[in-house]
Amino acid sequence: MRSRRELERVLQRKGIDPAGVAPVLDRLTEVGLIDDEHYARVFVASRQRTRPRGSRGLAAELGRRGIAPEIVARVLAEVEESVDPVETARRAVAPKLRSLAGRPVEEIRRKAEQFLLRRGFSYGEAKAALGGLESQDRDG
Repeated sequence: MRSRRELERVLQRKGIDPAGVAPVLDRLTEVGLIDDEHYARVFVASRQRTRPRGSRGLAAELGRRGIAPEIVARVLAEVEESVDPVETARRAVAPKLRSLAGRPVEEIRRKAEQFLLRRGFSYGEAKAALGGLESQDRDG
């Protein structure tokens, strides 16, 4: 699957006349073979299964793929209703935490937090996802 903008870029790179590209893409959209909203939903679902991201990260990725901002907002609003962002952040950071095992807790917390922020999670989501590390630090 590709977004309309991605297909347009591919065809331009192949040297196809831009004047001929638009009508073809319009027709493909008209018959339902190109559907940016469906593409965005499938992309987000796949990304959340394989490489979880926060809403900001997903919005940036969809934007780079040429998905219109109003479609991005609509799809991400649906996702936010059905998915707990803190749990998603915990799943995203789990491999990172395993790779940091044995280091000082403060270093683990800092690096894990930076990791989550780079992946588009908000500061609050990152802090909530790493809440267990802070209690370990106080106990330990």
